[in-house]
Amino acid sequence: MSKTAPIYNNDCFIDARHFTFAPFPHPLHPDELGDSGVLEIAMSKKDPGVQYIIKSGYPELGCNEFMYHRIAKALGLYAQEAKLICGSTKHRRGAAIPYVPNARLFDLETSGADNFKACFGFEALYVILNETDSQEYYLDEDGRMFKLDNAASFTVEETTIGWFEGDSTAHFFLHDINAPLNAVGYDWYGIKLEAFTQKYGQEAAEAYLSIIRRFVAFDETILNDAYTALDKQYPRLLKSYYDRCIRIRKRTCQKFLAEIGQL
Repeated sequence: MSKTAPIYNNDCFIDARHFTFAPFPHPLHPDELGDSGVLEIAMSKKDPGVQYIIKSGYPELGCNEFMYHRIAKALGLYAQEAKLICGSTKHRRGAAIPYVPNARLFDLETSGADNFKACFGFEALYVILNETDSQEYYLDEDGRMFKLDNAASFTVEETTIGWFEGDSTAHFFLHDINAPLNAVGYDWYGIKLEAFTQKYGQEAAEAYLSIIRRFVAFDETILNDAYTALDKQYPRLLKSYYDRCIRIRKRTCQKFLAEIGQL
């Protein structure tokens, strides 16, 4: 009996067979690879206006970008809705991020009220999801702020994926898969809040806290389709890791709000 071909959700995947791929130099450092390795741009064969930036240099790039954008959107932040990639062995664990051709750098000092609040919302999510990458904020053609480079998040790294696949090297470097889950960086919640309040005032503090409050109330069932998509490209235990990571950080957010009297 032949195996049934997997069904790919168009909301979660792009099909590489419907796109052409070309190198894409990073606009901030065109002569360097950057943390995400070699970037590509994918252009739809049917509609050249549909374009994606492709990150596929490391296996964690796809899953982290994919999950980050779905959580950010669910929290009310404007996100580019990264997708996974099917139809290509080379890009199987890559991320496809919608390309914004006329994006320009965001300037907090001259921003409008909505983008000002969004910036500190993203700053809160940076802390919650244990991000370690650069914080690159841009404006799209409509003047809406969005954030790039979210691949270093959730404490999911190349060794995490290798660990679930039984890679002996990954097990050597990562002795306890639970250790990163409990490394929540709790001190940063208060450090960031104090710094933002002192420099930018109560409006910044409230924008920061609002995302922490929303994360406490985050409904994980929103991610069911995302987890189904992850199963097609990654070891099945990875979705459980994300689920545990989110639940632990929900409790962390609740603890922080309780301690500062904001719950």
